[in-house]
Amino acid sequence: MPFAIGFVGHHNSGKTTLIVEVAKILLEEGLRLGLLKSSKEEKPHLERPHADTSLFWQTGASKVAFWGQKEGFLRFFVPEKEDFSFWYFVNRFFPEEDLVLCEGFKSLKSLPKIEVWREGRGEKPLFHTIPGIIAVVSTSSLKAPCPVLPPDPKRIAVFIKNKIPAKKTQTSLLIDGKPVGLTRFVSRALAESIKGFLKSLRGVKNPRVIELRVETREDQS
Repeated sequence: MPFAIGFVGHHNSGKTTLIVEVAKILLEEGLRLGLLKSSKEEKPHLERPHADTSLFWQTGASKVAFWGQKEGFLRFFVPEKEDFSFWYFVNRFFPEEDLVLCEGFKSLKSLPKIEVWREGRGEKPLFHTIPGIIAVVSTSSLKAPCPVLPPDPKRIAVFIKNKIPAKKTQTSLLIDGKPVGLTRFVSRALAESIKGFLKSLRGVKNPRVIELRVETREDQS
């Protein structure tokens, strides 16, 4: 499961610019990185209204994907942005990343966040009211219950890297899209059993992430 951290702040506080700069540094240091943006916009501005994928989307299909020569995207209907749906999405679509940098998602209590705050705009810092803020980026000397960092992408990148938990073997089980709690014994037994079967398959050497999907169909006759 990848680690995720959010950047929050008022409109035009510089969140996007800072995320881009931090992301470049982390990528140069070899981290596998995902980026995820929350928006109040109802529709993404990705394509022409009469493009093929737009016509596909108008059919009401739950997901529409585009795979081009250099770029692709997945378009889908999103559930309500609450903690369970967020972490399910992150685990499902970013399983191989070490880190996912997010913009927005203020209300998610379980997501650690970095606030970007500018003085002189007549707006109060969000750490008074937003849960999960672990640092504030500002040029001002704020009295905050968390570290106050200068707007230096390198300093922020180091701070984030130090927050990434050590990687360890992890087994998760989803039944009909809902996570099922596993004891340590069951988790390890499942992982070792599946890896044991995979060793007999040609072309499988040292898999990092193993996904197994089993669909059960009841006899309708």
